[in-house]
Amino acid sequence: MEAIGLRIPFIEALEQRFRVVLASASPRRRELLDRLGISYEVIPSTFAEDLDKAKYAAASDYVLDTAVQKTTEVFHRLKGESSKPLFVIGADTIVVNSRGVILEKPTSRDDAAATLRGLSNAVNTVYTGVCVMIDTGSAQPHVVTAVEATGVEFGELDDAMVDAYVATGEPHDKAGSYAYQSLACFFVHRIRGDYYNVVGFPCARFFQMLRELHAGGVI
Repeated sequence: MEAIGLRIPFIEALEQRFRVVLASASPRRRELLDRLGISYEVIPSTFAEDLDKAKYAAASDYVLDTAVQKTTEVFHRLKGESSKPLFVIGADTIVVNSRGVILEKPTSRDDAAATLRGLSNAVNTVYTGVCVMIDTGSAQPHVVTAVEATGVEFGELDDAMVDAYVATGEPHDKAGSYAYQSLACFFVHRIRGDYYNVVGFPCARFFQMLRELHAGGVI
C-alpha cells in the first residue's frame, strides 16, 4: 500500500503559497521530508562547509551556523528567479565523540576506522542544525532555527568489526562514519533522544517549527 503524506491544512497552504526548496542532497533527508506529502525541489547548497570549528564555543553553535550558511546560499541564489515566495529548508548534521571532538564525514577508509574505534564503548552525541528561511516580501527573509541533540551509546567494537564495517563502504559519506538506520544498528546499544535526528533530520522538531510558523501567521 502506498504511503500517504500528512494532509494537514497548514501544510497544504505551505505547498500552495511557497516554492519549497530542500537545500540538501541527502537522500535520508529527502526520504523523511517526503513523509509530509508536500511538493518540493532539491537544490543542494554550494556552501563550502569550511567554517573554523575553533571559533565556536559549542558544537551546537557550529552545526547551526553551517546549516544557516547552507540555507542562505540557496535562498539568495534563487531569490531573483522565483515566481513564488521562497521557503528554503537547510540542515547540517555532525557527531561529537565522548572527548568533545567534532566528527564529520571521513576523509578515507583509515579515517573512518579510527573514528569508529573512538566510538567503541562510549556515548557520542549527534547534533543536527535546522534552518528555515522564508521570503515574506520584506527586505530580509524570516529565519527560524533549531538544534536537536541525541545521545548514541555504542557497544564494544573490536578490530574485526571495524574492518568489516569499513569494508562495506557505508561509513564513507556519513557524519561520524556510521549509519544507525543501516548496518550500525548492530553496534548501538541505545539512544537518548530523537532517532530521526541520528538519521539526519529531526522530524518532530521540524514539524514543531512549522506549527509555530503557522501560529505566527508566517505560513
